Amino acid sequence: MKVLISRKTGNYYYYNGIGEYHCKEGFLTEEQLHSGENILINSKQREFLIFEANKHDEFQKIKRGPQIITEKDLGYIIARSGIDKTSHIVEAGGGSGGATTFFGRICKSVHTYEIREDHCKIIETNLKKFELDNVELTLGDLAEHIETIDKDSLDLLFLDMPEPNMVLEKNLDALKSGRYVICYLPNVSQLLEVAKLIAEKQHLYIEEVTEVQTRHWRIWERVSRPEFRSDQDFTAFLMFLRKN
Repeated sequence: MKVLISRKTGNYYYYNGIGEYHCKEGFLTEEQLHSGENILINSKQREFLIFEANKHDEFQKIKRGPQIITEKDLGYIIARSGIDKTSHIVEAGGGSGGATTFFGRICKSVHTYEIREDHCKIIETNLKKFELDNVELTLGDLAEHIETIDKDSLDLLFLDMPEPNMVLEKNLDALKSGRYVICYLPNVSQLLEVAKLIAEKQHLYIEEVTEVQTRHWRIWERVSRPEFRSDQDFTAFLMFLRKN
């Protein structure tokens, strides 16, 4: 896959390598697209930059179903949790597989539980796209399986589900001491329900609750201003619970 960036608008387009490429800004011929040139002029005399796609670009084009977790949140989760190539992760609520593919590219193993079959099919498609063979996908509810996982075998438990307490109220011996349960919580009521359970059980420590914000800027020769983009809006609270 190649990435095309319009110099006029800053819009990104993705070319699959076959035939001409048409978009609302005009078209580029197949000959141009395979010429090896870095700057192309299209049918409307607009300049386009062309690059080989990287992992960030591929992430933008994963198959979508449920809303995916954004890169701004995933980047913070990975940095804050300290996971790396030796880590073993269990995830509940795979959705479209956005977090799953991110974790799979970094960690030694990922086991994702998803209760909906249609979501599992989307995740499987995206796992094939990224050629990840270290991810196991189970159609089922993690709350029914968490107590069967080997003791002290997990470096992270990631919960993206409407009722994380269904898992948190269980025995969490599978998670190593000092490691994290991270809850991805879109609303305050979920946050309060988790906090109430933790106060009652005292088996986890609420180390941090945060939201991640980004601000993109447009820069011209003499003028600059912040962009107004929907992906800069609030997405979710990240709740970091540390295992005692």
